[in-house]
Amino acid sequence: MEGQWKIEFWGTRGSMPVPGKDFLKYGGDTSCVLLDWGCGLVIFDGGSGLAKLGKALAGEKRRIDILLSHMHMDHIVGLLGFKRFYDKEARIHLYGEAGDGGSFRKRLETVAGRPYWPVGFKDFAGDVRLHQIEAGQSFSITEGPGSIKVSTIRGKHPGESILYRIDGPGKSVVYGLDCQLDQEMFEKMAEFSQNVQVLIWDANFTEEELRRYRDWGHSSWRQGIALRKAANAKNAVMTHFSWEYTDDFLTEQESLAAMEDPASFFARERMVLWV
Repeated sequence: MEGQWKIEFWGTRGSMPVPGKDFLKYGGDTSCVLLDWGCGLVIFDGGSGLAKLGKALAGEKRRIDILLSHMHMDHIVGLLGFKRFYDKEARIHLYGEAGDGGSFRKRLETVAGRPYWPVGFKDFAGDVRLHQIEAGQSFSITEGPGSIKVSTIRGKHPGESILYRIDGPGKSVVYGLDCQLDQEMFEKMAEFSQNVQVLIWDANFTEEELRRYRDWGHSSWRQGIALRKAANAKNAVMTHFSWEYTDDFLTEQESLAAMEDPASFFARERMVLWV
């Protein structure tokens, strides 16, 4: 498939969404990133930003594939307000893994349905297909004349996570949120992300906080820079910021990061990258 890929950020926070005047520059919705690869759309995670993205996609006829990194609430809460589920013309494929003794479908239905939500998957008018996957699995998404390859790797995170890489002709993107880097994980991620055009990385903590919140399953922008360089990635985009980080604090951190590595920068909601 020829033509550029469009990457658009619809949620940049971790743990929970944050409204208010101190969170306008970088955004307050939780993780959701859109990849428009031409023949179809891939959405990484279903955080609160997915609800707003669903409104923007009204009338979209192309296939939509939603790749969930894990089932923590900040990564799935937007599924409850995703209006495309209720459009009978919509074609949606939803990917995630089993866990906690239940299938992927069972885990979703625990949240999307009574008693926690008034409607569930049985109420969706669109063609919604669930795909239970495992870390390490690879598969292709084919739509019309185009095809992309999706590769996965296990992330280091409480309850576990799946990290994704998408490859197409001359283009590649890695989505690596909710992953803690020890030496073993660093080496695995550097290999997994080799020569990628865009590395989307978890910058939930500062270096000081990483020492305090050991084994919380997150990373920092400084680790993201080191990973970008080790992987020979063209750019690294930091996201999944702590919900406590104000715009002023993130602006300071982004300035420090830019001095260390101009090829790494911070995501903002509705920011667009072209690959």
